[in-house]
Amino acid sequence: MSIPATYFDGESARDRAIMLSAEANELVFSGPDVAETRWSVSGLHPVDPPSPGQPFRITHHSRPGARLVIRDEAFVQRLVADHKHLRGGYSWVHLRQVAMWTLGGVVALAAIGYVLVSFLPQRVAFVLPEAWRNRVGEQVVKGLVSGARLCSTAEAEAAKSALIAAIAQGNPDLPPIAMEIYDMALVNAFAAPGGKIIFTRGILEKADTPEEIAGVLAHEAGHVAHRHPEAQLVRITGMQVLISVMTGSNGGDFTSNMAALAALLRYSRDAEREADAYARDTMDKASINPMGLRTFFEKILKDSNSSTPAAKQPSALDKLGNVFSTHPGTEDRIKNIVPLPPGRLPVEVMTPEQFKALKSVCGS
Repeated sequence: MSIPATYFDGESARDRAIMLSAEANELVFSGPDVAETRWSVSGLHPVDPPSPGQPFRITHHSRPGARLVIRDEAFVQRLVADHKHLRGGYSWVHLRQVAMWTLGGVVALAAIGYVLVSFLPQRVAFVLPEAWRNRVGEQVVKGLVSGARLCSTAEAEAAKSALIAAIAQGNPDLPPIAMEIYDMALVNAFAAPGGKIIFTRGILEKADTPEEIAGVLAHEAGHVAHRHPEAQLVRITGMQVLISVMTGSNGGDFTSNMAALAALLRYSRDAEREADAYARDTMDKASINPMGLRTFFEKILKDSNSSTPAAKQPSALDKLGNVFSTHPGTEDRIKNIVPLPPGRLPVEVMTPEQFKALKSVCGS
């Protein structure tokens, strides 16, 4: 028995009048401008569950965009009674299709993500507008220091100027260095997007010689020169965008996410080696004793298992730990730091009075 129904081909909005019948395990339909078509019942799935008084709309896996609209309730009842998968939801065939489409999309997005995190960040980092880098850098610093006091005295500023001038000797390509010190007990230093280099009170107190501070500053200047903070920022935000696309979430605000901020400072082995090499080369050209950096590395590595009591609301830096305990391959990197060549006399980085002023800038 055939009944009148309506067919949409999925390519236009025009409805087509057809005659529809059920034969064995197939629906067969045709019309004035619709050639005879056979849809296997196993490939059918309802657009909406059947509801009394409402047209029943179904599609077929062979034509996902096409649909049949059946208004004969007796026909619908018989069809649904004989084929339970039409009572609602999707057929297994359709679910398999959806799963395959979803998997294909995930694979494609994963491939895009791999490109984002592996190849593009370092290149993108060097074309980011300076104003944007500085603005984001300020936000990153604010998030990382978590309200800690900025320490500054006239004597300490003079000491910083002497330190930067000593490093700049013989290094005309040294990036502009803006060094800030915050009143935090944690032993840490980091370079932010935009080039600002942050030292904590804890790392200054840990240093026993000006050369140790110079070595850490040269290392962080290496991150600035290679745009590692910007590349890491592009890498993290790129993954957040990818996750947002895949999950439908907004990915969160990067600068208010402590986990993301801490991740900003976790560089790869290659990035750390580049910063180390930059520091060694910079100190060599400036005739600064590089063994200060080696001594400081060894000191921090020895104390890396020590911990600072956590604050009620720990900052991202607290979550990261000290400056070198999380750096990859620290022991091997220490071995690569060697003294100045024989006969080369090291310069004075700063006077003993300036060193004292710098270490006590936060009032300790």
